[in-house]
Amino acid sequence: MLSALQSELAALRRFIEILQQEQAALVNADVDQLIAISTEKLKQAEQLNRLAQARVNALEHLGIQNDRVHVEAWLASQSRDTAAVWHALIESASAAQQLNQTNGKLIESQLQNNQQALNTLVSAANQSAVYGADGQPRTTYPASQRSLGKG
Repeated sequence: MLSALQSELAALRRFIEILQQEQAALVNADVDQLIAISTEKLKQAEQLNRLAQARVNALEHLGIQNDRVHVEAWLASQSRDTAAVWHALIESASAAQQLNQTNGKLIESQLQNNQQALNTLVSAANQSAVYGADGQPRTTYPASQRSLGKG
């Protein structure tokens, strides 16, 4: 079981590295890097799911329910190395969750910025049209949809 936990921990640490790379690409708005990272992130997430399911199956095979109370009780009868790897796995999972949430917030912010820029461009394009859709010169122009004083 120690070997399986070590493999899962190594995979989780690799996933954290990918999340950190994703965060840097998001901060730098590096779309090409984000595309490359997304493929690697998906593969690593699938690997983590397989390893986690194997761990759950192994615990069930030993008659241990996959919840904190039962796993902690089982760990008390295991080597210190096994307990240390388990606790590192829990801490790393928490770190990965925080990174993923932060990256999600960065993505949301980028999407809002992109939508605001698109709205501004569409509004400007509508206002600068000299001819209407019918090909006739415009005599009136639509009111601006921008709100002044908002940033």
